[in-house]
Parts: sequence; C-alpha cells; structure tokens
Amino acid sequence: MKKQEVEAILGHDDLGPIEGYLEALATEDRLPVVALGMCLLRMEEAGPPLRAVLERAASDDELSKEEGRLLFRSIYILGGARDTASFRLMVGLLKKPGTKLDELIGDELWDGLARIIIGMFDGDVDALFDLIIDRSVDSVVRAEMLGVAAFLTWNGSIPREQTEQLLKDFFEKNLAEPADSAWDGWIHAIAFLGLRDMVPLVQRAWKEERLAEWILTPGEFDDLLSEAELKPDDATRFEDHGLGYIEDVMEALEGPDYLRSDEFAETREDDDAWAWTPMEPVRNPWRHVGRNDPCPCGSGKKAKKCCLASGA
Repeated sequence: MKKQEVEAILGHDDLGPIEGYLEALATEDRLPVVALGMCLLRMEEAGPPLRAVLERAASDDELSKEEGRLLFRSIYILGGARDTASFRLMVGLLKKPGTKLDELIGDELWDGLARIIIGMFDGDVDALFDLIIDRSVDSVVRAEMLGVAAFLTWNGSIPREQTEQLLKDFFEKNLAEPADSAWDGWIHAIAFLGLRDMVPLVQRAWKEERLAEWILTPGEFDDLLSEAELKPDDATRFEDHGLGYIEDVMEALEGPDYLRSDEFAETREDDDAWAWTPMEPVRNPWRHVGRNDPCPCGSGKKAKKCCLASGA
C-alpha cells in the first residue's frame, strides 16, 4: 500500500492520537494496515517515536518483544518515508556485529536493507563510506552499502569521483579478506557505474583470488558493465538487484519471494492465513546466501540458478 493509496482510503481526517497506531504496530501480530498508513501520513507525529526505538536499539538498550516488533516495522516505515533524520541512527545500528543485528532485526530485513538506507540517506557521504571501509562491520552490510553507494552515485546524490576513489582504495588497501562478501558489492558497484577504466583492478582481483568463485564470472561482469554503458539512465539495472527507493512500504514488509512461493502457499489453511506479514524479526537459513552464492542444497550451482529460481 503506497502512501497515496492510504490517503485515498482514509482521507485527511484525524482518526485518533498517533500513539494508538504506534501501539498497534508494536503489539499486533499481523501488520496493521491502517496503523501503517496513518504513520506514513502523519510522519511529523510518528517520526520521533519511531526514531526513538531505533535510537534505543543503536544504543544497546534492551528491547521488549513488542519494542523489537516495532523496531523492525519502524525501520521500513522510516526508509519508505525517506526520513533522513533516521540515517545517523541506522548507521549506528549497522556498526553492530552481525550476530547482534540478527537478534535485533532478524533476517527478513536484509532483503530490503539497501533500499531502506537509500531512502534514509541524508547526504553524509563520510558516514556511509565509513561503514564500507570498516573491517569490523558485518561483511553483508558492507556489500549492501557498496550497492547503496553505487545507486546514490548514479542518481547524483554522491559525487562520482568520490565513489571511484573509494572503490580504488578498497582494492589498493585490500579492505576485505579474500572471498569476503564485501568484494561482491565492490565488483557490482564497478559494473553498475560502468567504470571500464577499473577493469584492470577487477582482473587483478580475480587473479589474486580476492573474488570467490560464487561472485560474478568474467562474462557476467562484462554483461553488467556493457549494460551500464548502453543504458546509463535505466533505473531497472539497479531495481533488478534490490537497489532503489521503497515505493510501497506494505509490499516491502510482506517479505521476499520465497515466502510467497507456490510450495509455501500449499501450507496455508485458508485465504486469511495467506495474508502473511512479519510479526517480528524472522530467522532464515538464507541469511548469508546471496543470489550469486553457492546454493545450500549442494547442487554446485549458484543460488539464483537453483533453489532461489525455483522457489525451493
């Protein structure tokens, strides 16, 4: 449900204090659509308490089960609302170890993390780049932030020369261990931005085995690079890789495709049960498996060409 759709359904009438809608977001198992819509419509009122729970999580405060549910939903709402005041708080949260992030926000958030950060970005390039170059930051976060940097460079939010220098420094200073997930974000960023003059660095990265076998093959890299050169203004190049703005918060909160697969659908008992929305952070064995990772089923194929493609 987009903000415009909520406006059309609810109008602009005051349907009660915002605190009631925030309580619904924190306590109701199924995603309360009206509460979500009212928070989007009334961000001036909803923003401070939504940011407050994010700040508590970033500050290592202990959260109750209800507060954890509200945190998860708040992050999507703030990202979808393009609330730039949340960016600093989210950066602080993402500096936590991966295990702590899993406890706080679960696995479900990783599918939309890049789009959330893109929406929150407040122009602080240094803060974003610090997440990328900090070896103590979770490798999946670093990879996602490299994608964020590529998109924000493409849309003009970050000067291109700054991102190019970051990518060069990442290689020259060897800012990740060989086969680390961050290298996946690095090579994709180069391809997305059509940086053909950096191809020699990519070739060296392959030769020096910094890029794991599951990361882009030379052919796949060349295809992405050529597409960037041929279609420099085509946003779908990024959308296909989960990069862009959240246009529909409700849809973003419904979860990844595998949770809506036919196999999963067969387990539902009735139509109401199929109206699935995250109750709270979900733990998922695919947490660190990207589309280009080896499929956990052991087939030897990449996940995107095996179980992810089949919905298994």
